[in-house]
Amino acid sequence: MTAVASGVQPYSFVPAAQRREASLSANRALDCILNTQVVVNGRRTAWAQQHDALILQPVAGRNYEPASLSSGESADLLRYLMRIPNPSPKVITSVEAGVAWLRSVAIEGQVWTGTRGDPAGRHLEPHPGASPLWARFYSITTKKPVFGDRDKTIHDVVADLSLERRNEYAWFSSAPQQALDAYSVWRKQH
Repeated sequence: MTAVASGVQPYSFVPAAQRREASLSANRALDCILNTQVVVNGRRTAWAQQHDALILQPVAGRNYEPASLSSGESADLLRYLMRIPNPSPKVITSVEAGVAWLRSVAIEGQVWTGTRGDPAGRHLEPHPGASPLWARFYSITTKKPVFGDRDKTIHDVVADLSLERRNEYAWFSSAPQQALDAYSVWRKQH
């Protein structure tokens, strides 16, 4: 909607009236994004993978997706917010808080290794100097990684998951680094 509203390629053909409607929709979406950023102890943090459509609070998804904060979705939303031209003070505050949260939960000196077919399963392994990783999910209250299994059990250690869940889900990623890299440029402008 944001791209359609701006009338940039490939949406330059969209008539002005529909671009105005797209702009209104994009503004409502932005309000929703800002309102779903989870506040803990009075401080903005990050976003969940899923939010309740009515009360906007984090909710569980599939059996192994607990109500929690999600590094990947948060990084994607931060990158979107940083592309907004002339961001409002609310957007700037949201970005600053989200970036601070991502930095605070980064996992240093570890690699997510192993292959899906490995009988020992995928696992975290110490590796000094490794690029930061982020867990898929973090406890809203403790900021520690959490992992869910198909039986709806929640674990603090990825190795405690069933082999199938440990091997077949993206529990760790380095992708949030892209949001931190974008922030380095964005911060100089704002």
